[in-house]
Amino acid sequence: MKLQPGDKVKFLNTTGGGVVTKVLDSRMVLVADEDGFEVPTLISELVKIDPSDAGGRFFKEDFSTPVPVKQGKDQLPDQHEDQGNRTREEEEPGPDYLPPAVIRKRTSEDIFLAFVPHDQKWLITGSVDVFLINNTSYDVIYNLFHRTGPGHYTGVDYGSLFAGTRHLLATINRELLPHWTDGSLQFLFHKEQLEEVIPPFNSEFQIDGTKFLNEGSYRESTLVNARGIIIRIISLTRYLEENRPVPKDTPPPLLQDSRSIGKTEPPLIFHHQTEPRKAVVDLHIHELIEDPSNLQQAEILEFQKKYFIRCLDGARTHHFLKVVFIHGVGNGILRTVLIDHLKKTEGIEWFDAPMFAYGVGALEVSIPHNL
Repeated sequence: MKLQPGDKVKFLNTTGGGVVTKVLDSRMVLVADEDGFEVPTLISELVKIDPSDAGGRFFKEDFSTPVPVKQGKDQLPDQHEDQGNRTREEEEPGPDYLPPAVIRKRTSEDIFLAFVPHDQKWLITGSVDVFLINNTSYDVIYNLFHRTGPGHYTGVDYGSLFAGTRHLLATINRELLPHWTDGSLQFLFHKEQLEEVIPPFNSEFQIDGTKFLNEGSYRESTLVNARGIIIRIISLTRYLEENRPVPKDTPPPLLQDSRSIGKTEPPLIFHHQTEPRKAVVDLHIHELIEDPSNLQQAEILEFQKKYFIRCLDGARTHHFLKVVFIHGVGNGILRTVLIDHLKKTEGIEWFDAPMFAYGVGALEVSIPHNL
């Protein structure tokens, strides 16, 4: 959540609220309470009150807070105070819309959590922007929690996003990244015209913290116009397909309309295509399964192996030239499994992927016969 002087806020952990008078850093602001005292407060412990915001309307509240008058050159003359407030409101940035090309080429409606380093040359150092990206055709009301222990969550932020927009949740220091790797996001979806009402959605997420230490984990993405770590929180398209009830009069599969016959999902490798005839497949289990917490290690390894084989076979069949498989470092078992299969596969060449791009945990597979 981004705050600036003049924003009305409500305290999360106590009653009352006030007005932001100064931004101290990326984590803390000064808030003038109803008695006129300025209180240093963590941004994560505040809620912005904005009547124009769908989330803010839930907590509409008026605070008659006397904002302290600053002495010196920054003081505005009394007669211009209203004009200054109007100017700041007029300059308030509007929704941060995704590029039209991203929306136009969208094949699935998804919501992402993105981590974008400020320093795009040294990706594993410096501050990080955390974005929530609504790449769907629905307006969304969201609620974000961090998991702070078994059976315990802390509310971090809530609000709304228009369809096809992204929202800066926070700018954080590296030492705070572990707080953002384990949590829960809730969503409500809204459209003016709907065939059916979409039920509320809740998604638990866990992110492998070692990703942030590996430059190869940061990918160029049009969703943020930079290199970052992009985590898909929900595929709304898949969610609707899996949860849509089947009408009672639906005919058996063999009697369905012949026009649907022959329509199949595109091969798995195309989901990872980065440019014509090239792909990058991240085999970290959190990239492949939304919630792998109920899987045993042996089940995870078997799933990763089968996913790898399907992608490799698809790349060979559909004339891909190069595929990078990111296996991570870990205990080396997955890398050994991949290499054993590659040794038995004819018509390919493989070697360690470039370290500057993927770190030490990736294999690059070349398929010469597709030239």
